[in-house]
Amino acid sequence: MRALAHGTVPYDGPVTTSETAAQSRPAQAEDPLPTWQARLRRFGYTERARVGTRERLVPPFPKPDLRFGAVFGLSPQAAAGLARWAAWGAPLLVALFAGVLRFWQLGSPHAVIFDETYYAKDAWSLFQYGYEGSWPDKANDQILAPHQKIPLSPDGAYVVHPPAGKWIIGVGEWLFGLQPFGWRFMTALLGTLSVLMLCRIGRRLFRSTALGCLAGALMAVDGLHFVMSRAALLDLVLMFWVLAAFGCLLLDRDRTRARLADALPDDPSAPPGAGPGSGQGSGPGAGPPETADPDVPHIPHAASAPVKPFASRVPHADHVPLADAPGGAPGNGRAPASSQAPPPGVGAAGVRPDPLVGATARFGLRPWRLAAGLCLGLAFATKWNGLYVLAAFGLMTVLWDMGARRSAGAPRPFAAMLRRDALPAFVSTVAVAFVTYVVSWTGWFATSGGYFRNWAEKDGAGGAWGWLPGPLRSLWHYESEVYDFHVGLTSGHPYESNPWSWLILGRPVSYFYESPKAGHDGCTAQGEGCAREVLALGTPLLWWAAAFALVYVLYRWLLRRDWRAGAVLCGVAAGYLPWFLYQERTIFLFYAVVFLPFLCLALAMTIGALAGPPGVGERRRTAGIIGSGVLVLLIVWNFVYFWPIYTGQTIPMDAWRGRMWFETWI
Repeated sequence: MRALAHGTVPYDGPVTTSETAAQSRPAQAEDPLPTWQARLRRFGYTERARVGTRERLVPPFPKPDLRFGAVFGLSPQAAAGLARWAAWGAPLLVALFAGVLRFWQLGSPHAVIFDETYYAKDAWSLFQYGYEGSWPDKANDQILAPHQKIPLSPDGAYVVHPPAGKWIIGVGEWLFGLQPFGWRFMTALLGTLSVLMLCRIGRRLFRSTALGCLAGALMAVDGLHFVMSRAALLDLVLMFWVLAAFGCLLLDRDRTRARLADALPDDPSAPPGAGPGSGQGSGPGAGPPETADPDVPHIPHAASAPVKPFASRVPHADHVPLADAPGGAPGNGRAPASSQAPPPGVGAAGVRPDPLVGATARFGLRPWRLAAGLCLGLAFATKWNGLYVLAAFGLMTVLWDMGARRSAGAPRPFAAMLRRDALPAFVSTVAVAFVTYVVSWTGWFATSGGYFRNWAEKDGAGGAWGWLPGPLRSLWHYESEVYDFHVGLTSGHPYESNPWSWLILGRPVSYFYESPKAGHDGCTAQGEGCAREVLALGTPLLWWAAAFALVYVLYRWLLRRDWRAGAVLCGVAAGYLPWFLYQERTIFLFYAVVFLPFLCLALAMTIGALAGPPGVGERRRTAGIIGSGVLVLLIVWNFVYFWPIYTGQTIPMDAWRGRMWFETWI
């Protein structure tokens, strides 16, 4: 039952008893058919609190909870300062923890593990020639030899992935040389930065620093993310750009909706918005904020009032929400002092929907959506499955625009979105992404030795597409050949797996394995000797808990119409579902690292709900926090337990077998 404000009762008239209810009830017409919400009340459904239009468009960050600081004897001012510091300080601490783990003995094992044999050498070639050259069969041994020899040939090599990710890997080799630390440096750096990004993204998505940092911390102790951050493979690079694009779209959503709210007419009859400190959202340690869904508006049919010019209420195009404003309370927002005017878009006087503004407002330049298009292009230019993410995120951002216009009062929000937003969104995301993809091939265009570089001038001369520049026709032919290779890749592999098994970690991939005997490579065990392995295995308890969390998030999206749950599911679906189209192809579990951040967001959202939303009783809160804490500690323990087979440490054979929980992990 929803907690009531102090001093109020849930009745509009006198309280009646069961004996007087029949006499006191006035005659009334037969009740209309119940809505779907009314039917669900018998199963525990409760209607969400009504909030103002501004708060539906831009849910505020809640007021900081100063009780945490009081536990340590801090004054209210010091506690508020701690809350402000936590907005960036806490995510940076989580990222520092993740970085220490990922850079620790990064050059071990001193070997070319799994597909590093392709990408590390291709990256070096890009910095030498601008395209991928050829390597002899025994090149790895010569590269790792004490007296290194780099047997790179300028003859163009046939490669099946775009160059952007390999250019990034090559930065580390340019800095530190062609050796394991060098070719793993950039993936370790991007892995660390992705933890920082996820903390900030979760904070903005849930309006809670605690839940945002929890999501980042979960990814910091995930085994698959950890191993992928310490190997020169493309999938971690792809995951980084996908997550960056999601964060950019989230920033664009907040800023665009804030501008739209500022353009709506004032509603003098409405109280000031919930604003900062209204209790909307989730405070530290609380569950996801129980604000009304910004995409489910309640639009009154009122006559249009004089409307302020769209840009007159905002000092600049990039409106800064309260939580990121100077002096804003990190993690939870802050209530402005009584002598201060509230920042635009948050905590200002109430506004009401207006059909004219909702249907016709132009959002102008949206730099964060352009940045998202750039990131999606870099994802696509790393591996082609980034194209599915581009399609999913492009659809998501225009649906967010449609929801904003509906909340603002547009009578036909879908038509308004098509008329005002669809084309700019297409240009900002799809067009920018494809231009970025083509630009990533600059080294191949600028030279003549790349594979198929001169195809148009030789085998492809003339034809219906002869009017296109030769290099573009050569690239198109090259990419069509690569596509045929990918869809026809059905050769067996001992570590291939079906996507149905990924969430339960059915078949992890062994990147490196040795069986040193006693007295060699640190092995002190007698008898069977030791094992040394790098296994791309996600932290099992985290993944299994995340699989259940997806069910909860699906419930939040379908039955509670929670846009945040929909955004998380969009990220999971974009990275996961396309692989079901290629179940006959040779594919691997580590591809799932692309949607891992969204699994962590789903689990953080579920843990927040387990801890309890604001306003619950102390007993419920205590039980929820204990249960949540136990789950998180078990996940951390699980990561520590598998640490030796994430880092390739030498352990007794019995200890290695004890970590092979299933036969399919061997």
